[in-house]
Amino acid sequence: MSRLSEFQPRNENRTNEKSREEEIRQKYDQFSGMNQSQLNAELFKEVARQKSAGTFDYASLSNMVEGLRGSLPESDYQNIKRILETLR
Repeated sequence: MSRLSEFQPRNENRTNEKSREEEIRQKYDQFSGMNQSQLNAELFKEVARQKSAGTFDYASLSNMVEGLRGSLPESDYQNIKRILETLR
């Protein structure tokens, strides 16, 4: 059973959803013009930042990639797996 403290007022939920949508749009705009090399560099910087902060979770990332496998072309999946292996 959920705790009362875990519930959010409806308006607050909508505000969080809009904030999240805006954040996603901003990230898309930030990364959409980058080539593969630039994207990889950004990825490795972010992973390094997370590792130094102790927040990097390889298992969760790997599980997410496995969950996406059915919706990705096999070549993209294999490319992501290769990148994932370098992040360990």
